[in-house]
Amino acid sequence: MKFILSKLFWGILRHFLSDKNYAKFRYWLELDTSLDLKNPESFTEKIQYIKLYQRTDLRKLVADRIQVRNYVANRIGKDHLIPLLGTYETIARNDWIGLPDKFVLKANHGCGMLEIVRDKSIYDFNHIREKTEEWKNTDYYRVGREWVYKELPRKIIAEELLLDEEEEIPEDFKFFCFDGHVKVIQIDFNRFGDQKRNLYDRDFNLLDARLLYPRYEKPVSKQENLDRAIEIAETLSQNFNFIRVDLYLMKQQIYFGELTNYPGNGFKPFEPESMNIKMGELLTL
Repeated sequence: MKFILSKLFWGILRHFLSDKNYAKFRYWLELDTSLDLKNPESFTEKIQYIKLYQRTDLRKLVADRIQVRNYVANRIGKDHLIPLLGTYETIARNDWIGLPDKFVLKANHGCGMLEIVRDKSIYDFNHIREKTEEWKNTDYYRVGREWVYKELPRKIIAEELLLDEEEEIPEDFKFFCFDGHVKVIQIDFNRFGDQKRNLYDRDFNLLDARLLYPRYEKPVSKQENLDRAIEIAETLSQNFNFIRVDLYLMKQQIYFGELTNYPGNGFKPFEPESMNIKMGELLTL
């Protein structure tokens, strides 16, 4: 029965549900439990509550990958922004020709719309044009009902490609901030391959918990600039009861990645469930 309901939900039903009923139905499908919005306790429940009832202009602003740059620059300085190569309504051939050999293309109005270009010479411009136009035609609000993306102007941005000393994509550090304080640090390894993920407390003690991906088994040393990254995350999170601050800790600089209102859209719980509850206890509505 649940399989049939899932097919029905993703096929047609979701298009006719309110945001609240969408959240309730999908929550039950993915977490196999009811969503309690009257007395939310777990982290995932409280993220759903924030998504439905804490609809502030600030949350919408930081969801826009272009507008958030001004917000970040005003708080921690523009030196922490990944260099911007261009913003486009539509990428023209001359825009493509003017870009360097290596860069990143993103859509500003949602997640997952990203192309890492390591060697522009092997790409077909028409393919890139088609892909980026497909991004622009995607109403990301309708995809997952994250209201912050509703009616955002849709643009394409090009940024400098960050690479570490081994010419690899650097690890992604994600700081879970509650009332302006970092409580949990997530590190993603090999995000575009066999992805692994570790969770730490703010003192860099490895937590016996997981979030979606298995643990990275190799030893991980505390980065020299981690304490500075925590300061930056806490500065950026001051105006939120909860926000996740994503940073890249390069050897010479710390770069801002994004501010995430709703990790996993509130449908990806920490494991074990006790961790999901503990994280919920940290979030004051």
